Amino acid sequence: MGNFDKEWILFGPQTGYSVDDEAVEGLYFIYSEEPKSMKIGISTKPLTRLSNLSTGSPSRLHLVFYSKLFGKAAEETLHHQLNSHRRTGEWFNWNTEVQGFLLGVIFAVSGVIQVSWPFASKSDHSMFVNGVDWAHGFLDPDNKWTLESMTGMGGEDAVELFQSWNKVALARIREKKT
Repeated sequence: MGNFDKEWILFGPQTGYSVDDEAVEGLYFIYSEEPKSMKIGISTKPLTRLSNLSTGSPSRLHLVFYSKLFGKAAEETLHHQLNSHRRTGEWFNWNTEVQGFLLGVIFAVSGVIQVSWPFASKSDHSMFVNGVDWAHGFLDPDNKWTLESMTGMGGEDAVELFQSWNKVALARIREKKT
């Protein structure tokens, strides 16, 4: 397993938890280099899942996200949300729309956008906002906590994504005040 995989598994507000800790079902994203696609699934042991999937894959696979905040219900909702981009089973085409949406989910949970491969290409801005909204809506369906992400950024593409989200977030804050 490369550093890339270890880098991503710590995303989420529970700073310092690891995929090697107690078995708790969580949502994962696994990226396939060829064909470019993303698997959205749940597992109590995502590194074991990655290893099992890699055994039968002709392409290198990477664990890019894992969060214990989301489980089976989130997985099913995401599958439905991205159904028009489904390749087969739990695998989805890696296009600008899916990339934008999943970056939004990661951003909503962690407050960070990773701009290194495979997330360095252009993402669909409206899908990014939709991904943030999906995660916030799933975690706070009654809008009791009025979740707004904190941001960290790097890279030109991240600046564009943050600018688009910041405009949405600021407009919502203004609406709440009026």
